[in-house]
Amino acid sequence: MAAAAGVVAWRMRRRAHARPAGRAARAPGAGSWRASGFPPDPGAAIAATLQKDLLAALHKLPFTGVEGQPPGVSGPAHAAVVSQSVKQLQEVGQDVRHTPRRPGLLPLLMREVSDPDSSGARIARIVAQDPVLAGSLLRIANSALYRVQTRPVESLERAVASVGTDGIRRLVATALVQPVMGAPGEGVFGHLASLVWEHTGLASAAAAEHARRRSNGQAFVAQLTALMLGLGTAVVVRTVREQYLRRPSLSPDGEVVAALLHGWSVPTAGRIAAPWELTRQIGPTLEALGEDGSTAGPVGSLRFGSIAASLALLWRDTGLEEAEVLDRLATVEPDRELVSAVWKRLRRSLEDGSHG
Repeated sequence: MAAAAGVVAWRMRRRAHARPAGRAARAPGAGSWRASGFPPDPGAAIAATLQKDLLAALHKLPFTGVEGQPPGVSGPAHAAVVSQSVKQLQEVGQDVRHTPRRPGLLPLLMREVSDPDSSGARIARIVAQDPVLAGSLLRIANSALYRVQTRPVESLERAVASVGTDGIRRLVATALVQPVMGAPGEGVFGHLASLVWEHTGLASAAAAEHARRRSNGQAFVAQLTALMLGLGTAVVVRTVREQYLRRPSLSPDGEVVAALLHGWSVPTAGRIAAPWELTRQIGPTLEALGEDGSTAGPVGSLRFGSIAASLALLWRDTGLEEAEVLDRLATVEPDRELVSAVWKRLRRSLEDGSHG
């Protein structure tokens, strides 16, 4: 709890900036990560720091230049937000009130998609048992992020034929998590929730593609971990939002929110994974993600996916130049062909406006 209170001491000043208008303007504060002067070094520690800085810049965007909010209150009020948020987040995975409900078909589907001898057709037959899940999967298959041909995918059979068994595994993972993320809502936290889902969709796709091209055989693990990390982030957003709603005279502080997201997204994802029976699949990756020097397994792909997604959204929302996006990606992935392929996919998705 003392560590949580220290989050508030990290920075309490409220910053009043103009909110960016489309790609024409850069968001004040969102450019601070550029001044870090990272050398072109693909080291894991550099990737971890860049990932953290980009996520902080992204998560603070909704809080820049917010108009019509009541005056801020002194630090202790924010400290109460932090301590109560942490208390509630510590109950995730144990208290059903604070834990996202597990999709009904999740255990069966996880057994099937984890079986190397499984087929796309067998997975599709399980998905077909849930019309809502099937509909979600088809929407994702037709999104710009996952679409592999111009002809619409109108059935699960066509989805399997289009993307193959490995592709259907990744579509299923996204379709399972998406509805649990919840509706974005309104206001700054609604904007933040939307950014979290967009980042989750882009990061999971980029991580899977990176892992697939790296031939480490863990594309599905990278994508599933990224999706669950996004769900953990969404739960932190929801928790902090509730605390600020209980204090209507207190203006939400982007620095405080970003710090809570940084400190609690990974642990919260792990706490959700336990009752969802996903610890075996993603537990080691989440644990390694907390170690800046780790490159074991799909962690490198996960970091690359997160960085790529953050840069893509900052490109769209703050006027970040495409050349700078590619340069930053090159600091964590020397394969320029891989970087170019992932960037084109993410850019196409953002320009199309559909991310799954």
